[in-house]
Amino acid sequence: MVLSNRRIRERERKTNEIIDAAQKYFFKKGYDKTTMDEIAAELELTKPALYRYFTNKEDLFFAVVNRGNEILSEMMKKEVESRNTGLEKILATGYAFWKFYDQFHDYCHVMLEARTIYPECMDGPYFKKIREHDQDYLGIMFSAIESGKNDGTVREDINTFLTALYLAESTIAVLKSSEATSDVLDLLGVKKDELIEHSLNLMTHGISKEPFTMDEKENSHDDNEKVI
Repeated sequence: MVLSNRRIRERERKTNEIIDAAQKYFFKKGYDKTTMDEIAAELELTKPALYRYFTNKEDLFFAVVNRGNEILSEMMKKEVESRNTGLEKILATGYAFWKFYDQFHDYCHVMLEARTIYPECMDGPYFKKIREHDQDYLGIMFSAIESGKNDGTVREDINTFLTALYLAESTIAVLKSSEATSDVLDLLGVKKDELIEHSLNLMTHGISKEPFTMDEKENSHDDNEKVI
């Protein structure tokens, strides 16, 4: 039993070591341009040895993505738990995404890239974890909307599930757009952070039972203050 536990710990240690090495390449080069050969060389392993831990490059990439998901999940739960009303919780999920995007930019990029990859195996362990995290995000948003309906801060006439899906996907789209159009924003004299904040407030405004005043918007941003 002692030997078995030791082997388990050693496998976990080696697995994390491989993920550490792989994420450097995925962060720098992306999924398509990274090869298992260079990851194996970085670790001074043979490719067959590497495949004893990960089925293929896709599996290893999703392991890196899962790390980002775990960080985001903890940040989102912390932000939401610190809010009172349902509407505040909804806005907090958006600010959690924003904070994560700003503080863990490399993880955010591989997570967005993962959305363009159709997995060869839907039952891969790390892909399944990613799907579980996606369901958790929607669950958090769903609960926040229901809480808002109950406390009177969110409109009762909206479909909770579809609204949760819309808010989650729209937040991701805004973050991607702010990155893709950064040069245009600079020419217009608009800061990327201004676009993101305006978009988050606009989305929240659309589902609020009693629309925010400007002071309330500013206070919400102050409460969710992030390091830029």
